[in-house]
Amino acid sequence: MQKLLLFLLSFIASYFQYGKLAFSNNLPPQDTARLIARVDQQLSKGEKWVSAVLTDTALMFLHPLPAFREVIKKHAKVEKVRLTAPSEPGIPTRIEVNVVDGFDQPVTGALVYLYQTDARGWYADTAAHILIREGDRRHARLFAYLKTDGNGYFEAETIRPESYPHSSLPQHIHCEITAPDGKILITELLFRDDPKLSGDALTHALREGFVPARNIGTAKRPVFAYQIRMR
Repeated sequence: MQKLLLFLLSFIASYFQYGKLAFSNNLPPQDTARLIARVDQQLSKGEKWVSAVLTDTALMFLHPLPAFREVIKKHAKVEKVRLTAPSEPGIPTRIEVNVVDGFDQPVTGALVYLYQTDARGWYADTAAHILIREGDRRHARLFAYLKTDGNGYFEAETIRPESYPHSSLPQHIHCEITAPDGKILITELLFRDDPKLSGDALTHALREGFVPARNIGTAKRPVFAYQIRMR
């Protein structure tokens, strides 16, 4: 009953927060649906790559909509994906991730879902959070789906997320991995040079199974390489 109530609250909040976005872009719901269908068709025909869709600022208002997100998920494949447009404020950052199983063998063909805050620490374009945690998870503006390659590897270009406003929580990118055998891992990618990732915060992160990494790039173009183990 509690889960159902939370779902309904999330749905209602999403409707009021995002259902009117189409109108703010002078598009009635039926035209928004047609636009999403067109994106689906372009991806199906190979006329556009997922990264091109996700970084198209004219389509940014679609990002929080479940139907749009399902299209991106449907077309997830092995490719380097870009979450953010060149105009997105923040430090350009690359993440490189190897996913292995409990025997250190690569997990190939796994579905990866990434989502994060922007340089302000906001999940939405209008506020830091979208109702509750599931709201952030379901509707975060900066997100992507992709798959691991034959070596269990995936790569993404984004901007470095900021921690939530007025929060002591470290910066992080949410990462959910679904292996072909159905196993699911939900974790966070952390940044070892984050001043907030120290002391009790670091201890807690490691205890939760979150994955910190050091910058192997430069200060202006950081690169963080992670190994994630699925058990």
